Amino acid sequence: MYTMIIKKLILCAVISLWILCANSEELLKSSTSWDGGKIEYPKGKPEITSVKLKISENKIVPFHCHPVPTLGYILKGKLEVETKDGKKIVLNEGESVTEVMRTVHRGKALDEPVEIIVFYAGATSIPNTVFPENDPEFNYCNK
Repeated sequence: MYTMIIKKLILCAVISLWILCANSEELLKSSTSWDGGKIEYPKGKPEITSVKLKISENKIVPFHCHPVPTLGYILKGKLEVETKDGKKIVLNEGESVTEVMRTVHRGKALDEPVEIIVFYAGATSIPNTVFPENDPEFNYCNK
C-alpha cells in the first residue's frame, strides 16, 4: 500500500514539474551585470526584497548604487540607464536586466512613464540602494 502511495506521489510531482516547466519562459540568466561587472552576494542574514518602481515621463532618477545583487524587469515604458562614467543602456518593456553593482548610475524614463519590478538579493544589515552623498567613505558605492 505504501509503495502505491509513493508511486502516486512521485507521478504527481513529475506531472506538476512538467506543467510548470512547459509554461515557463526564462527571462534572464546572467553571471554579470549589464555592463559586464562582477556580482557578489553580501555577507549577513539573507533578505530578498521586491519593489515596484514608477518613474514619471522624462524624469531622471538621482545617481545611486546597489551594494547587493539587483534584478529589474521593465513592466511598462522605456528606460535609459547611465553610469557616472558614461556607460549607457536602453531597456524596453518586457526586458530584464541585472543591475550594475556598487556602481553609481541613474535612470531616465524616455517619452512615457516607466514601471519596473526590482528584486534585491540582499542582507538585513545592508541597504539595497545608496545615494553617493550618504556614502562619503565609499562603504557601499565604488569611487
